Amino acid sequence: MTTRTSSRRRSKPSKSTTGPATEQERMAEALHEQLTETVMELVNSEGWTAMLDKLRGLSTTSMFRYSFRNVMLILMQCPQASLVCGPREWEALGRSVAEGQQPLRIWAPSTSRRKDADAHADHQEPAEQEPATEEATADRAERPARRAPRFTLVRVFDVSQTVPVWQEGPLYTITPALSVRRFGADTPGEAPAEMRQDLEAYAAQLGYQVETGETGTSRGWVDPDSRTVMISDRVTNAQAAVTLAHELAGHVGCGHLESDPDEYRHHRGRMETEAESVAYMVAARYGVDSAVKSASYIGEWAGGSPKKVRKTLMETGEAVRKAFRAYVESVEGAEEPRTEVRELAAV
Repeated sequence: MTTRTSSRRRSKPSKSTTGPATEQERMAEALHEQLTETVMELVNSEGWTAMLDKLRGLSTTSMFRYSFRNVMLILMQCPQASLVCGPREWEALGRSVAEGQQPLRIWAPSTSRRKDADAHADHQEPAEQEPATEEATADRAERPARRAPRFTLVRVFDVSQTVPVWQEGPLYTITPALSVRRFGADTPGEAPAEMRQDLEAYAAQLGYQVETGETGTSRGWVDPDSRTVMISDRVTNAQAAVTLAHELAGHVGCGHLESDPDEYRHHRGRMETEAESVAYMVAARYGVDSAVKSASYIGEWAGGSPKKVRKTLMETGEAVRKAFRAYVESVEGAEEPRTEVRELAAV
C-alpha cells in the first residue's frame, strides 16, 4: 500500500514536465524575466533619475494610481504609455481599443480562479511573484478551488492604443521633465514661495513645526520627539526648500522615523535614496532642479544578485511613489491626480 501511494503521488506532476501548466503562468514567467532585466538598468544615478522623471510626469494622470511594480510593467511593455485603463473604462470614457492592439498585462487581485480579466480598480500586486515551478503547479492542481485573495494578470491599454468614439479635446496633461541634471551638487538660487508654503502646510498637517537654525555639518534634520524639522541657516533658499522636502516628504513620508535606529543604520543607503528621490520629485514639481546625491548607494545595488536588486528596487520605488502621492494629495486635495478625465480619479 505504501509503495502504490508513493508511486501515485509521483505520477501527478508528469502532466506538466515542460514548464508552467497554463498560459497565465507562462505569461507571468516571461514578464518576470523581462522585469528583472528592466530593473537592472536602474542601478545607476542616470537610470534611477530618468525613472523618477517619468514617475513624476505620470502623477498628473490616472497611471499614478497603480503600484510601482505595475507602472514598471506598463512602461516595460509600452514605453510611451501615459494614460492606462481597462477596456470597460475606455468604453465609459467614449473610447474603444483599436483593432489589432495587444493588451498590456499588470497584476491585480482576484478571488476566483478565472484565467484572465479586465483591469477595473487600483491594483496592488504581490510583493514578489516568482515563476511557477513544477512542484508548485502540481501542488496547486491538488488543492480544491477556493475564493481566496490571489493575484492574476489582467488587461489594460494605453490611450495610444485607443480611438475616440465621442471624446474630443486632450484626454490628459503631463508635466514635462526637466532637461538639466546635476549629481551631488547643492541646489542654487531661490525656490518658488509656493514650494516652501506647501511644504510648511504639509508639515503642520503631519503635526510638525519647521525651524531654521544651526544644524552642524548637515543641511537639516528631523526630531520625531519634539516634532520639529530643523533646516540649516547656511544653505541657499532653494536648498533649504529641498532639504525640507527631503526630511519631511522623504523621511517622514516614507515612515523612516518609525523604524528602529538599528534598522536605519543597517538600511541607511536605501532610506537616504528614498528620501532624496521623494525630494527630487517634489522639487521638480515646482521647477526646481535638485540633485540625486545618493549615487553611491544606488550603484551599490548593482553588486547584488538580480533577485535581490529587483526586490530592493521594487520596495524603494513603491515607497517613493506612495510618499510623493501622499504629498501631492495633501497639496491638491481629493482631485489628484490632475487629469482632464476626472472620472478616472474615482476608479
